[in-house]
Amino acid sequence: MAEGEQEEAFGDDATHELAAVMLEEVRQEIAHADEKASLLIGGLGIAFTLLATGFIEGGWSLNLSSVLGKLLWAVGGLAAFVSVGAAALAVWPRMSAPPGGVIAYWGHLRGMRSGADVARALTASGLREPERTFQQLMVLSMVAQRKYHNIRISMASAGAAVVILALALVVTR
Repeated sequence: MAEGEQEEAFGDDATHELAAVMLEEVRQEIAHADEKASLLIGGLGIAFTLLATGFIEGGWSLNLSSVLGKLLWAVGGLAAFVSVGAAALAVWPRMSAPPGGVIAYWGHLRGMRSGADVARALTASGLREPERTFQQLMVLSMVAQRKYHNIRISMASAGAAVVILALALVVTR
């Protein structure tokens, strides 16, 4: 791509600087999302441990003869499972293949055996600035959105699980 075409396609220096700032912001947002999801997983683990301890120690006895009680426990357990699964998906590392064979970030260097291999690959298909910044901004923005989507699912499912399991305790005690 010629210099004039590149400037037209990717804007001026101010646009590139803005994209670089936004890229740093989205990286920080991903770190915050991972922290939130980790806290959710930890909190859910503590809640489930307390619930399991009540049953294991024999302090709680349940009357599971009613269909409603069984249904509430099953639905509440499913909501809890969905909550943990969604939080885990939010922090699950994704290793994606390069789009169109281009190398846009360090993860695309996977499988290379030497520095010379890396240099050849970057020369042949490495993205140059400012295109690389725009590519990373686009991809990492999607990653951050996916993480927050999973966190929302986890929080909603955890809330539903708390309500449903509390009802199940009341109905089956």
